[in-house]
Amino acid sequence: METYNEFLDRINSFEKEELMMDDNAFVPNKSVPRKVRPDNSYSDFYGDTVVFELDKNIKERVDKLTEKLFEEVPECFSERLPKSTYHITLHDLYNSPDIDKIANEMFFAEVNLIKLLKENPIGVQKIKMKATYVINMINTSVVLGFIPCNEAEFNKLSDLYELMHKIRMLDRPLTPHVTLGYYNINGFSEDSVKSLKAAVRNLNRELSDFEIELSTEKLYYQKFISMKEYINIFSLG
Repeated sequence: METYNEFLDRINSFEKEELMMDDNAFVPNKSVPRKVRPDNSYSDFYGDTVVFELDKNIKERVDKLTEKLFEEVPECFSERLPKSTYHITLHDLYNSPDIDKIANEMFFAEVNLIKLLKENPIGVQKIKMKATYVINMINTSVVLGFIPCNEAEFNKLSDLYELMHKIRMLDRPLTPHVTLGYYNINGFSEDSVKSLKAAVRNLNRELSDFEIELSTEKLYYQKFISMKEYINIFSLG
């Protein structure tokens, strides 16, 4: 289990004011075509997940950041995500472009999660978070990073993450973020890379006061059929 200081060291190593991206023409991660069609609309992509739904005013502020990116460098992105999709993932479960490959796993994930919550009720918890920077997430998307405001808040979030490992163990640590947009499936030019970096630099100067409060009352087990279509199944809080 990652400690608070280990978490901060890891996050600070790649969440920086300057967008970490080569200055050459950009080629997106090979995972993008699993979610995005050649025309940059979202393809069928199925799965389940556990996420924190965000308050309406937070979604509004996040959407203003996205709007600026799409105004300044629209060529860098796939189809714009609906405001309704903004969330912070606590724990990924299963996903695939082929529903038949994961239907059985998803069924048992839902059943086992219901059983787990009966044995380990999490109750109502509030977790205070603050924004870090808009960053490049493994050449797949541009996201807004968040971290817990202090060690006590980190421990609450980390305990929830560890609990979800009982449903499916992941081999990666938690990196809280809100996805602002997936990259253009065809990539983009050197000039667009420079423009994107400038746009992100400007956005990152606006984030010093961006704090939010997550609540387990809005922690949901969700299913999705694409990156723009999520369905709340039940609340965990």
